[in-house]
Amino acid sequence: MFDSIVDAIMHHGKHLNGKPAIIIDHTVITYGELSRRIPFLAAQLSEKGIRYGDRIVLAADHTIQFIELYFAVHWLGAVNVPVEKKAGIKSLSELIRTLSPQLIILSQAESGADSYQAYTGADHTVPKSSYPSDSLADILYTTGTTGTPKGVMLSHQNETAGALNVINGGEMTTDDINLLTMPLHHAFGLTTLRAVLYQGGTAVLQDGVASLKKMDENIRQHHCNAVYMVPAALRVLYFHTRQRLDLMFGTMEKIEFCTAPLDRKMRSVLFEQLDGVRLYNSYGATESARSVYMRLDKNQDKPDAIGQAVKNVTIKITDDNHREIESSKQNIGHLAIRGDMNMLGYFNEEKLTERILSDGVFYSEDLGYMDEDGFIYLSGRTNDVINIGGEKVSPLEIENTVLTFQGIRECACIGVRDSKGVLENKPVLFITEEMGYHVDTDKLKKFLKNYLEAYKVPDEIQIIDDIPKNQIGKIDRGTLNRLWNSQKMEG
Repeated sequence: MFDSIVDAIMHHGKHLNGKPAIIIDHTVITYGELSRRIPFLAAQLSEKGIRYGDRIVLAADHTIQFIELYFAVHWLGAVNVPVEKKAGIKSLSELIRTLSPQLIILSQAESGADSYQAYTGADHTVPKSSYPSDSLADILYTTGTTGTPKGVMLSHQNETAGALNVINGGEMTTDDINLLTMPLHHAFGLTTLRAVLYQGGTAVLQDGVASLKKMDENIRQHHCNAVYMVPAALRVLYFHTRQRLDLMFGTMEKIEFCTAPLDRKMRSVLFEQLDGVRLYNSYGATESARSVYMRLDKNQDKPDAIGQAVKNVTIKITDDNHREIESSKQNIGHLAIRGDMNMLGYFNEEKLTERILSDGVFYSEDLGYMDEDGFIYLSGRTNDVINIGGEKVSPLEIENTVLTFQGIRECACIGVRDSKGVLENKPVLFITEEMGYHVDTDKLKKFLKNYLEAYKVPDEIQIIDDIPKNQIGKIDRGTLNRLWNSQKMEG
């Protein structure tokens, strides 16, 4: 329907003029106000010499100014490069070297950089630039837990298609008042925000879930009926609410999780405490938006599935050479995804782009299989799956089982070299304990032997204070591997 998200905003500015588009704390910006502010800010950027195709680095914080500037850049046909709001000098210097941006705008004034506060009081506008829908809109950098971050190039068409995936897969409506708790420099947060504004709904922004008081205020004062978060955040809330999620989310109509599959234990808790709430787990990548959706409360007979491909998306399972295979739990392959949301490619990485993007298909590093009903089961990323004596073992399967053991707050499983030389690799488990519990690791091993094949039971279990995660709540297995290797060197 719309060629870009900014086109959708301008349409809603005429037809939904007084409707709230963005709410942050007690500030409410209507579609009419947003549609008027964007061209004013675009004029200020134009006065600074910003033109079509120019690259603008924006610190992505939860402010009205960031959102308005983000779409003002699109208004001019320029390219956003959102970065973490506390990005350090080292990472910014690398971006400058790699991208040669025309402008850097940070959330707080720093030497040599513009700040959001400087962009106020414009007295004229500029007409919207005319550009094709397949022109570059954003460059999003991946979180880089498996290597050097890559610049994912997304067109306006990619972003509208990704928004429609979220709308269709998550059954988003115009009447939804959506509480967004995710970072806005990452695909999960930005894609959800774009979907809300494309649909004409309302986005209530909150920076994380650390403040229960703030979350409760947002839900009650703004009458939020939908909330989006990562599974790690849900586990935090579960323990902070003394295991009474119904007290926080009892009025919700919908909750959606992304970036990782929701474990069986938390699924059971939600089914028990939030009967009648629509529960979704979505799967996606920065390169291909959210392409798979699972309605958890309607598919309780498939507890390990991550869902089915959404409308207008096709997914096949392929081998390492991009050939389709008949997949199964014993014969996993790569998820190969086709759809208009697939990226244009990686910035300045032509060879890497050619390796994973071909004829409109994104060949991901995620491994899994598909059942006869089209439900997809994720085993993990290529570097995460553990090769034990020729058997490919999913760390997710082990972690799901571990989390059902009493007293465990979080866990993570990695594969390490088998020093005995019997198997190529072996699983090692890291756990954190719930407050007031001490986990007997010998009893845990005996428990796991009742549910897992013997070779999947971790040979060593370590209790640590916290499971390391990246900025969006994914387990940082690289850090755990380094921890393990340092321990062996010291030993």
